[in-house]
Amino acid sequence: DRQIHLRPTPNAPRNEAPLPFPFLKSHHSPAGKYASEDGQSECTSCAAGLFSADAATQCSNCTSGKYSAAEASTCTDCSVGYYMSRQRASACLACGAGSYASSEGSTACTDCPAGYHSSSTGASSCAACDSGYYSGSGEASCTKCSGGEYSGVNATTCQLCPVGRTSP
Repeated sequence: DRQIHLRPTPNAPRNEAPLPFPFLKSHHSPAGKYASEDGQSECTSCAAGLFSADAATQCSNCTSGKYSAAEASTCTDCSVGYYMSRQRASACLACGAGSYASSEGSTACTDCPAGYHSSSTGASSCAACDSGYYSGSGEASCTKCSGGEYSGVNATTCQLCPVGRTSP
């Protein structure tokens, strides 16, 4: 059994109940904090990766694709170019070169398709390979075609030049 310790209210008539001290769960904690037990003198802060609304009795995990700092009232979506695959994150991770995340709240990065590349981390899209270059899937850069070969824009391979033709 839990006991609530009460203190008498000064100058209160004898038939009035004393006021609870310091406060009960029903006295709400602000967003980003919680009170899990009656009679807590202070609310407890939610750790990074967790959040709570007003009057919460516990913190909740941020879901995949979201993160939070300590004492958060909500979780924030990962920005484009960033992702988070697990729950309870305090930050999102940048997509590596050769991949991208085109929408907010991504839980994974997508490899650039063949014929495209992404040379930087945190990319929100991939760029097409120029003519004379090619790439496979998930490439950070395009590879120049060898002498005697050519390609069009966003090529996945190079072709041999026709007989009697050359390339630089």
